[in-house]
Amino acid sequence: MMSTRSAIILVLAIFLATVLNVAQGHAAAPNNTAEDQVTQLERDWLTADAKGDVASLRRIISDDFIGSSFDGQILSKHDIVPDEVGPGGFAGATPGNTNVRVFGDTAVLMGLINMAGTPPKQIHVTLVCQKKPQGWQMIAAQLTHM
Repeated sequence: MMSTRSAIILVLAIFLATVLNVAQGHAAAPNNTAEDQVTQLERDWLTADAKGDVASLRRIISDDFIGSSFDGQILSKHDIVPDEVGPGGFAGATPGNTNVRVFGDTAVLMGLINMAGTPPKQIHVTLVCQKKPQGWQMIAAQLTHM
């Protein structure tokens, strides 16, 4: 049988392990705000497009996505996710300054995308994202040449 002293030590060890685990979770939380997650979604989108990572693009872009092309055409997910693997139009692009506002399970990101090339160009981007069971997804986008 376990002695009283051993039982107390065991309970204290479990308590300390639980406290440390909770403390680590709270310490990591400020770096994982909804704003940070949406900003990361934009980076993931640009990276996936540049690599032609179709699986990631399908995960990042919602099935009910709606967007606007540079010439004003309405785009669906099918229009912007390629059928084949290969670099997309954002190869070498990097996100510029962004501003994210979160409204419950919906977020709006506005910012710049720095395009590779000579001379370098910038695109103004507005993304609407929604938090779904599988994580944040892009549900709408508007891109404008600067």
